[in-house]
Amino acid sequence: MTAVPTPGEEGDSLDRIAADLTSLKAADGCSFAQLGRRVGTVRVARGVPAEAASPPRSTVYDLFRPGRTWIDTALLRDIVRALGADESEADRWVERCVRVRRSGERAHPVRTEAEPPAPPVPARAPARPPAAPPTRKKRTTMALLLGGILLNLLGIAVVQALDLPIFLDMVGTAATAIVLGPWHGVVVALAGNLLGFTVGVPAAAPFALVNVAGALVWGFGVHRFGMGDDIRQFFALNLIAAVVCAAIGAPVGLLLFGGFTGHGFDAVTSSIATMGVPVIAAVFSANLLTSLIDKLLTGFIALMIFVWLHGAVRVPATHMPLVERLSAPSPALEGSGRGAAPSTHGFGRLGRRPDRSGRMPPR
Repeated sequence: MTAVPTPGEEGDSLDRIAADLTSLKAADGCSFAQLGRRVGTVRVARGVPAEAASPPRSTVYDLFRPGRTWIDTALLRDIVRALGADESEADRWVERCVRVRRSGERAHPVRTEAEPPAPPVPARAPARPPAAPPTRKKRTTMALLLGGILLNLLGIAVVQALDLPIFLDMVGTAATAIVLGPWHGVVVALAGNLLGFTVGVPAAAPFALVNVAGALVWGFGVHRFGMGDDIRQFFALNLIAAVVCAAIGAPVGLLLFGGFTGHGFDAVTSSIATMGVPVIAAVFSANLLTSLIDKLLTGFIALMIFVWLHGAVRVPATHMPLVERLSAPSPALEGSGRGAAPSTHGFGRLGRRPDRSGRMPPR
């Protein structure tokens, strides 16, 4: 742990505090998204409701920015604690910040001495949008749960009708787990499989345990272990889900159906068995091969659903930075959209006047 400079030492400033905090974070090696989740954990342990505990990544990043004229000491304390400091060390960071503030030292002053002091916390509006009313949030959650169940049933019906050698019965489970959390995914998993008889597949019910396992892997992988931070981690998460589901699904198929469930992937099992492989090994091999393809496809379909939900109906994605990046417009689109700065002459960015059809002439 980096030593905390003596509060009030000569030349201390908010810029130095931000720089020392940056060094502390660099020594830990965590990202701003991970740090935000850690802060949420610290606050939950203190009694803050889980839905309001994690600060937005932009708010966390802002505290490390040089040129500040004010620092939120409550957030500073939580960040230092999240980086491994104990209570006494966190107190020294806060005391240091208060001393600097009281001494009036500013690295980049933005107002004169005659102006009033910095406003309290309410003047710093959080980057996170206001929380939705409880009734609206409940309606949104119910709609996502129902949509997830319907997606699972649709996948089961399509695979059964086309006799496909994959499953597609967990798209709704994966989407709900990464959007809402693992236990919401479990609800969708159980309901989807137990209602399989409604689409003519009663044999789906015994495999509810496989679906539940997938919900826990995707949900905890994204919400607790940060495996939705980038595309490589999310790819690895889908591979883990595939292995876990195959490890559970193969024994269920062997014990209840002798390895042949009447599903399209029975053809894969038969093909492996004809090569002289024992039935048990053939079932496990077929499950693993099929599950790898199925879970990669399922996971990325669920990711695209989350991207659409985030962009279209503003479903929060602060816990999954990958979705925020995929939802962000490209610089080219931003430059040509409503947010683009107008040209001085009104001829567009390159000074060329569009023709009557609205198209730009060639150079």
